Amino acid sequence: VVVVVVVAVAVGLGGSGVDARPGKKGITPILGWNTWCTQNKCTVDWCTSDEVLNVAQYMKTSGMLAAGYDHINLDDCWGMRDPTSKQIIGDPTRFPEGMKSFISKVHALGFKFGLYTDIGENACHSPFTGSFPYYEQDAETFKDWEVDYIKFDGCNLPSGYTAEQLTCNMSSILLDTGRDFWFNFHCWHTDTCAKCGTSYRVGPDHHDEWSSTSGIIDLLANNRETFWGPNPQYGWPDPDFVFTGGQGCGVHSDPGVRCPGQTNTEYVSEFSVWAIAGGEIVIASDPRNMTDFQRSVWFNGEVLAVYNDSTSFQSVKVIGNGTQFLAANNAHLTNPAITCSLSHQFSSSICSEGVSFGCDTDGKNMWTNLGCRGMFTCGGVQNVVCDVDGAGQHVCPCIPSPPPPPPPSYVFARPLSNGNAAVVIYNAASMNQTLGFDFKDVPIRSWGDDTTLNVRDIWKHNNLPQAKGFFSASLPPHGVAFVILSQ
Repeated sequence: VVVVVVVAVAVGLGGSGVDARPGKKGITPILGWNTWCTQNKCTVDWCTSDEVLNVAQYMKTSGMLAAGYDHINLDDCWGMRDPTSKQIIGDPTRFPEGMKSFISKVHALGFKFGLYTDIGENACHSPFTGSFPYYEQDAETFKDWEVDYIKFDGCNLPSGYTAEQLTCNMSSILLDTGRDFWFNFHCWHTDTCAKCGTSYRVGPDHHDEWSSTSGIIDLLANNRETFWGPNPQYGWPDPDFVFTGGQGCGVHSDPGVRCPGQTNTEYVSEFSVWAIAGGEIVIASDPRNMTDFQRSVWFNGEVLAVYNDSTSFQSVKVIGNGTQFLAANNAHLTNPAITCSLSHQFSSSICSEGVSFGCDTDGKNMWTNLGCRGMFTCGGVQNVVCDVDGAGQHVCPCIPSPPPPPPPSYVFARPLSNGNAAVVIYNAASMNQTLGFDFKDVPIRSWGDDTTLNVRDIWKHNNLPQAKGFFSASLPPHGVAFVILSQ
């Protein structure tokens, strides 16, 4: 009987089902921590209630709660379905006190509590349960447990329905309970995402590796939507987790042990773009045994002030790629001595100077043989490619080969509610670049070529020299400058 009633409701709703999500959730974006990837590499989340409470206690004593990180979110791999009553329950071996008691302990520490469920009958990771077709029953259970935030994943979509139909169905059902839930889900990229949810994922799962981070940055730059923004008129774009300091190691690593997949420079870039252009900062790294670097990122009040300036979010704009200030590529060495060296080997055959490659005495040409192929420095010139297949000796001129074009960099600008503007200049390339922007391109500001502005670096907490008309910065590979402009 329960199955028939709930499925009938899902069919009846069709599209959105709600015009907006009323209530106090989503007026400002959230800060928090998620259990996924904390004591495991990002595969399966085998946390226990004791471990989650231990992290929550640490976040409180370390000052993270006071800094605004007030959400504790339990991800997949917790939920089971009672075979008789069909009630959703926590895994009794890892949450022995029961979910209601466990969640009350999190609340007692001063946090809000978030919980994962799925659109389908099964969650993304077997053998754990999703909510279909028990949406109404689970919503009442979540209300009884006093859950604050629902993550509604998109695995195992039941046949005959769209993600939009069932997600908006669950949204309405949660509203009908009378409890003010924050509702997060995978977006199908229409404005019904904002009508049905508080926040929604804008791309694929984010992993602790640079290729994943740079891909999310591309989405935040190029796929911005008019319905992104504060509730209830809009909804927050969720770029997925922040990995500052690294995910866990292997299967169930010790507390506070991390295996970083990115450099500190890349973690700063990740946090910067999430702060200026995203709508959720939820950490998926173990905060226990916090490093000085993690503290410097998570507790940067100037960066968090930009993130929390909700009324300015709809004015975020990408104002270019900064490459009008691209530094010249140094193709020649200062010492033009006639020497040859291998920079990067292309071939499986070994490249050995004097045996399989070398330079002519005049430094104008180089040679390879014995199957050697690669990029060389030749006669003082860098980036010389000699990549000729076939037997015998091959001659290549000592002229630099143009490097492949760097991936797109971006300048994110956000006019702030106090009249200032926040700008992140992001270097996507794997080389140093000097990138910049013109003040006249900052949205909602009447600045021009003759405008002189104060510039503050909010990662270094330094006031930089005043700038007239434009600003540029020398950036390391995958690095950013995050500045505040003021008159």
